[in-house]
Amino acid sequence: MFCVPCRTKKYEFDAELGANWVGDKRVKGDKATPEGMYKITKKFDGGRTKYYKALLLDYPNDEDKRRFRSEIENGSLPASAKIGGLIEIHGNGGKGIDWTEGCIALTDREIEVVYRNVKVGTPVTIVGSVVDLQNAMNR
Repeated sequence: MFCVPCRTKKYEFDAELGANWVGDKRVKGDKATPEGMYKITKKFDGGRTKYYKALLLDYPNDEDKRRFRSEIENGSLPASAKIGGLIEIHGNGGKGIDWTEGCIALTDREIEVVYRNVKVGTPVTIVGSVVDLQNAMNR
């Protein structure tokens, strides 16, 4: 689910997440969508993105970097692991499955609404699911 703005719900959209949305985002290429609090850092349209429109998030933020370093230090991730980046809210969604590399996909009509209503610096909170895994799998 994706809501704009969060203070008072004005719009709500079904979002498509990373193919591994049920897992924590740990490393580059794990196809998991990060959960946490982020900000929009750039807005892309036209030829500046391969999608209809896109909003770049500040992943990895300081909290993500701290967690990542901690996992490398305690050996739960190899020293050669990379944290990744380039997480966006973007168009080209509407496939009905979770398919992204870790981004949040909306239909082009929906990203148009979001794009018009947000600016650089807008806070974004990503929550992978508002239901537990068992209930999500039964849907």
